[in-house]
Parts: sequence; C-alpha cells; structure tokens
Amino acid sequence: MNRIILILVFAISTVDGWAQLDTSHYSSVFKAVKPYRIYLPERYERSQQRFPVIYYLHGNQDTEKFYFDSLQTMVNRASVILVAWNGRSVPADKRPYNTGYHSNINYEIQFKDYFPEFVNHIDSSYRTLADRDHRAVIGHSMGGFMAFLLAGKYPHLVCAAVSSKGSPEFFVGYPKNHTLYQTRFMFKNLLGVKLRFQGGGEGEELHYLNKEVHTAAQREAGLDYEYREYPGTHELKFNEFRDAFDFVLKAFRQPLPLPERWHHADLYPNFTVWGYEVNSNLKEPGYIVMENVTEAGLSIYTRRWQPDGPVIPDVNITVLTPPVYKPNTAYALLDYDVSEQTTKTTSITTDQGGRLRFKTDGRQHQFGIIHTRSAPEIIAVGYKVNNSSTFLLHNKESMLRLMLLNKGGSTGRKLTVSVSTSAQGVSVSNPVTSAGNIESGGAAWMPADFNIIAAVEPVKDGAPFSIRFNVVIKDEKGKTWNNEIDIPVWYDVPEFTEIGIDDGDSEIFGSGNGNNIAEPGETIMIYQQSHRTRLYYDDPYVENEQLHDDLQPDKWGDGYALSSLIRISKDCPPGHVIRFLACYEVKEWKTIKRNVTWGVFSITVEKP
Repeated sequence: MNRIILILVFAISTVDGWAQLDTSHYSSVFKAVKPYRIYLPERYERSQQRFPVIYYLHGNQDTEKFYFDSLQTMVNRASVILVAWNGRSVPADKRPYNTGYHSNINYEIQFKDYFPEFVNHIDSSYRTLADRDHRAVIGHSMGGFMAFLLAGKYPHLVCAAVSSKGSPEFFVGYPKNHTLYQTRFMFKNLLGVKLRFQGGGEGEELHYLNKEVHTAAQREAGLDYEYREYPGTHELKFNEFRDAFDFVLKAFRQPLPLPERWHHADLYPNFTVWGYEVNSNLKEPGYIVMENVTEAGLSIYTRRWQPDGPVIPDVNITVLTPPVYKPNTAYALLDYDVSEQTTKTTSITTDQGGRLRFKTDGRQHQFGIIHTRSAPEIIAVGYKVNNSSTFLLHNKESMLRLMLLNKGGSTGRKLTVSVSTSAQGVSVSNPVTSAGNIESGGAAWMPADFNIIAAVEPVKDGAPFSIRFNVVIKDEKGKTWNNEIDIPVWYDVPEFTEIGIDDGDSEIFGSGNGNNIAEPGETIMIYQQSHRTRLYYDDPYVENEQLHDDLQPDKWGDGYALSSLIRISKDCPPGHVIRFLACYEVKEWKTIKRNVTWGVFSITVEKP
C-alpha cells in the first residue's frame, strides 16, 4: 500500500536567519520511507512563486544531514530550493549508492530508479520550476560520481551537474550483473549538460585518478565543461560548495539548448533518454550505445566495456523514438550493418502519435530514417591506417582513410571532409580533403588519405590513450555533419622480454592444457614478469576478449587495474605469430597514483 509519511522538524534561528526541514517520503522503489533535508527560500512562505531546485548528493558515510552555517542565507539570496537526499540503500549502511567494487554491490534496488521518483516527489510536493532548465545536481566524493552518472543517464532531466572530488570509477548495477562505469569514458553522455569538475590539489586522495578524468573531459568536443582545483584534503569545504552553488545558479540563467545531436551509453538493458525508449534482453555486464542520434537517424550497438569493448552476442534491441515524425506516415528505414558493410532498406510506419518502433541486434548498425526527398545525412562509419591497420604509427607518418555513409534520402554532393584533433603532438598535414558525391544509401571509402604524424608520449596513467579525431563533413550547400573517431597509436616502446602464458595452469584465469604455450582454441592471460597485461592488437585470430579487474592495494581503494583474457581462434594456423601492444599498471600506496608501463611482444601459436 502506498503511503506518505511526513516528519517535520523545524530548526529556526533569528540571528543567522536559517531554517531547514527534515522530512521523508514513502518510496515505491525502495518500498520504504526515505528521509531527506530540504532548504526552502524565505520568500517561499510569503509568495506563490515557483523555484529552481538543486539536489545535493552526499559522499561515503554521510547522510541527508547536509549543513553549513551560511547555507540558508545562500538559499535565500538565490531564491532556490536545495534538497539533500539520503543515499543509503538501508539505514544501517554507511556506504551509499550500492556502488563500488564487487563486494559493495548488495542490493537489487538501484538509485537510477530512485532519482526520477525523488524528483517527481519534490516537484509534486513543493512549488518548483519542474523542468530541466531549473534542475541541477551537486555531489561530493561518491556523490560526485553519482552526480555525473545521473546527469549522464538523465540529461533530459538536469541542466547542470557538479562533481566535487568525485570518485573516478565504480561498478554499478545488480549483485549478479554489474558493469564498470569509468567517468573518464562517459562524457559523451553529458553533452547538453553544463558541467563543473572540482578536483583536489596534490596530496588529496583522488588527485591523480581525477587528473585522468579531467584529461578525458578536455578532449570531448562540444562539452560545456569547466575545471577547478582546490588545495587541501578530500572533505567538502564551504568555499567549494559555494563555488558549485554559484555555477549552478549561472546555469539556471543560461541553460544550454537541447542538443541537436547526442550520444548515450547505458549499462542497463532498458532505459529512456531524450524521449527515446530502448528495451533489450541484455543479461550480462556491458553497454548499449547510441551515437549520432538526430531526427535523421542513429547508430546503436553493444559493447562489453567502454570505450572499445567488443560486441555482446545474442542481444535483441527494440527502439521507440519520440513523437517527432508525421503521424501514420510511411518512412524508409535504412539499416547499414557496419561489420558486414551491407545495407538494407525497409518500410516503417509511424503510430498515431508520430513515433517509430524498430528492432535490431547487438552489432553496430547505422540507421537512417528517410521521408520523401529528405536531405542527405553523411557520417564516418569506419577507417583504416596504411590500408590495413587499426593503429597509427608512432612518430612516423600514417595514411588515414575514412569510410563515409550517406544514410539520408538524397545524394550528398561535392563533399569535403576535415580532420582535426586537440591531442598534443599529433599533426595532420592535409586536414581538408574532397570526398566527391555519395548517393542515398551509399557507403564508400574516401578517394584520398589524410597524412598524420602521432608524435605523442605514451600515456603514463589511466587517461584515454586513443587519439580523438574530430571529423567535419560538408556538402555543396554548406550543411555540416560532425563525427568523432578514436584511433589508438602503436607505441614505439621497449620489448617485453619476460613473457608468461597462463592457459589454465593457474586454474584461475586461462583455459587449455596448462602447458604455458598458446594453442588454437585456448583462452590465455599473458604476463610480463608477475604483472598481468592489458592487450591491444588487430590480429584476426584473437577473439572473445574479456577483462579481469583487480583492486590494487592503496590507502584509499579507488581505481581498478584491468588485464586481458583472450581466446586464440580454433582456426589459427600453427606457427602464426601474433604481435601485441601491451601495458600493465601498478598503483602507489600513498598517492594512489596509477603508473602504466608499455611494451610490445610477440607470441607464436603452436600446434596442439
């Protein structure tokens, strides 16, 4: 039975002019009463005005009892409502949000379900401006992690998000099915949201891990993002919250427009974002990824991990669009299978509300939604380096060629393509190249290459190591399409010479005959000395990679070391040599700094 319980505790001081309400509501998600603290502006009681809302998400071992001496004064001056929720799954918990390492995920109930319920409760119980332009989240530590996660999952619900010394990565999901969510690889979800990341200075526990997050944010074109570093310890100080508060107020005055093109990666099988409803039978850790979503179409596929994991097999996905099309009208649905490089077109009809529904599998598909004489829609759907590789050469010139697809309804004429990057040490000698014409439904390699030199230093921490290239395509009428492509660099690094192969002898990782020799059909883990390695390759006989995670010991316990388990194809011919770029990481105890060592090596696949 649904019930609402309100417990009001008023604390009023005429000297400081502050008041707070500690209250609660019945949550259908938790099937329990959830407490929260709310600060109402002084004019709330003497007007019928509606107010913006800021949600505060607390950190580890905290509760909704959020307080600073001048907090009510800030709320009064800004004329906003400030709400602090309780992030504990059960009252006895001290660790919030049901996130962390595997052992920290103990509940089926998810805070991603509670957030929209809580927002709805606040909007229905108080005089709020109940729209995304007047709603924001601020979080500290674990709450900072949640602020960016929830703003990325629900960008249609919030206009601004602040993470103050936020945790960089956690596993999120259900006890038997959870996925590693690394903030540094999830900024595409946050396009359209104003972001502020408040890091700690050197000596603060998360300083180095959050430098990785900041580095990743800087390379995301179109992201409305600012960063500031604060000296001192991990705790949230008043001036840090005040700065976050002021940032949100400015966002309320100047909210971003809804993005014309957006991306989203979700670790749950069913989700809603920007009016799209996606349902699937995803039953294992991983992501459903939507890219380049516009009214003209989208790309959708699965990944075992972000940003470069393989496709998850046997996943069926249903997409229901928002009502942005003509009701009861036939459209052509162009389906380009990226891996097979095949195109098919079917007829699809909108419902009476103007929504389209279609189904796909977990492989990467590019869908074009075409009405009569609709415009071209050009997108980059693939690349090759030096005619065969997926890696750029290191400190040498590489020839990059792009494949373009026109998933629109008419020919794209006199196309030009420009390639650029903000990565230091990477140059493109011919950044603009002609691509000719591409007819509707056509996919073609560009007739010319881009000449690129990647004179970069190997990444020494967990920051993204692939180079982000921004691709801008223009036609003769000046219409532009923006794309991004991430391309790894095959670093010119020393040879790893002390290689060990676990093919089942440990009875923990690999599977095979345990003779420490790679053979067709075996699953192996490769060591450099005693370090498990993360592997990068473009060999056709390496398949079905899985990632193993370690919580390396340090004084804090954040940041996970990842290593690769790979399977050698049964069809791999004996004597075949596989070349790897690899790395391993260790973490400093005191500074919690991730140090990554790179190397290259080869293994020879032997006859069973």
